[in-house]
Amino acid sequence: PAAFTMGSRLGVEELIRRFGGSEAMYKPEKPSRAVMIERPFYLQTTPVTQGQWQRVMGDQPSSFRDCGEDCPVEMVSWDDAQRFINRLNQMESQAGYRLPSEAEWEYAARAGSESEYFFGNDAAKLGEFAWYSANSGNRPHAVAQKKSNAWGLHDLAGNVWEWLEDDWHAGYDGAPSGGSAWTGTPRGAMRVVRGGGWGVTARYCRSSTRYYGNPTARTSHVGFRLARSVSPGP
Repeated sequence: PAAFTMGSRLGVEELIRRFGGSEAMYKPEKPSRAVMIERPFYLQTTPVTQGQWQRVMGDQPSSFRDCGEDCPVEMVSWDDAQRFINRLNQMESQAGYRLPSEAEWEYAARAGSESEYFFGNDAAKLGEFAWYSANSGNRPHAVAQKKSNAWGLHDLAGNVWEWLEDDWHAGYDGAPSGGSAWTGTPRGAMRVVRGGGWGVTARYCRSSTRYYGNPTARTSHVGFRLARSVSPGP
């Protein structure tokens, strides 16, 4: 098991002072909370690429096809990501691929850091690690071209937002503490996306930034990466 603090440690007023924006943007990151990742897991080092999607699904949904097969797949909904995962699990003898939970994603993104970004608090350094509005040229880029975090994971900030398994909740009150996905029965209307993307400013690329999307929606700003539990289980 591994413990970490999920959510920004800064107060909302301090976040606004440092990064701009409004109270409504930062409130979903509160209250910051202790989480224990109870089960070890693997996380893909990059977002799923156009080439990987093509090899599994046999088609190419992305808007930026001229970007090449090493660019993240986009124009894929949460439902599409689940179809990809189901197909991949049928193809692979080592099954069990899934979307990461929101807690797993932030734990991996932080890589042991407690700062606003996994590299520190200075947004001026973001361009070394992420494609975002200031350097992307208004488009995604091939994965793993920017520096990784301390655990060797690329593009957890910027490039494309990433679908996660969790239903969207506008705050952490009532969230599970063990690292599992926060889902309801029936499922909620929206799903969590994380990481920021090529079209957003630096404040959206912080490790604790939370946003959401309709699970049927497809946009050129959102992709996903895979997780897999180390040991079998639900």
